[in-house]
Amino acid sequence: MIETKRLILRPLAPQDEEAFIRGISDDELRRMYGFPAELSADKARRIFARFSTLPTAYGLVRKTDKVLMGFVLDVAPELPEEVLRSLPKDGRTLAYATFPPYQRQGYMREALSAMIEDHFHSKSTSYIHCGYFPFNERSDALLRSLGFKTIGQHTLGSSTIIDKIRFKA
Repeated sequence: MIETKRLILRPLAPQDEEAFIRGISDDELRRMYGFPAELSADKARRIFARFSTLPTAYGLVRKTDKVLMGFVLDVAPELPEEVLRSLPKDGRTLAYATFPPYQRQGYMREALSAMIEDHFHSKSTSYIHCGYFPFNERSDALLRSLGFKTIGQHTLGSSTIIDKIRFKA
């Protein structure tokens, strides 16, 4: 668990399921984060079930009212093999989403900043990778403001992912 001024990042829990499903079912969020266009309730429940079994899938929870506002996945680097060979072995990939109506309020900046700090100062992580879809200009701006640099792009299924990386200073 990681705490910030306004947030608690904690493992996803069963009580988060309905808020998670509502969040990832939003039309704009589905487009921005590449969730399927036809996201049935059953498919959304399967996504939640998969995420909630990961020990490094964090719910983004507002302290004041305990509302689930999004998530951050902290996983092994998800980069093409040829890129991974050129990087240190101790990197992480952070994948994230903020649910409407909580976007554009600085919550994800606060969450990612705390996770970066935790990785670089409490764990032996030498770099963090984040990827985003080319049309997600807000993610690009957020990552640039946090010191991430573009290192290339790769294909995931039929989608292009822009890869950004930040090394430990």
